[in-house]
Amino acid sequence: MWFSGKRFRRTRCENIDELLAATNANEHIVRMLKVKAPVVCYTAVDGDTIKLDLDIDGKKILSHIFKLGEEQEMEKKDGNKVKMTYSLEGENTLKQVIKMPDGKTAYFVREFTDNDVKMTVTMDGTDLSATIYYDVVQ
Repeated sequence: MWFSGKRFRRTRCENIDELLAATNANEHIVRMLKVKAPVVCYTAVDGDTIKLDLDIDGKKILSHIFKLGEEQEMEKKDGNKVKMTYSLEGENTLKQVIKMPDGKTAYFVREFTDNDVKMTVTMDGTDLSATIYYDVVQ
């Protein structure tokens, strides 16, 4: 994972409002996505284990360790539990599948380049997709 340890800050979004509206997303999450520019970092722990850190305004709001290819349960701040599975395709594409408590599934595809990340988000039950762009933070 050549992008291990690099930090990426969100710079812009396309169609995020439409996707969030169509999926009845939690208002706190919507507000956070619209107002704050999160910084994400994926760090290889060992061969197939990765640590995700998410910071907003310099404060760590999430740290999660996951094993590629294994479904894991994670409790959200609102108490609901989601099931997530990550997979790595090639050297630059990290895929994530999140199964929500309501039975819907969200799909995240992160494509890493030397200087940025393009993340495409789709949800069951809608034809919409959103694209979120991140740049490397030095």
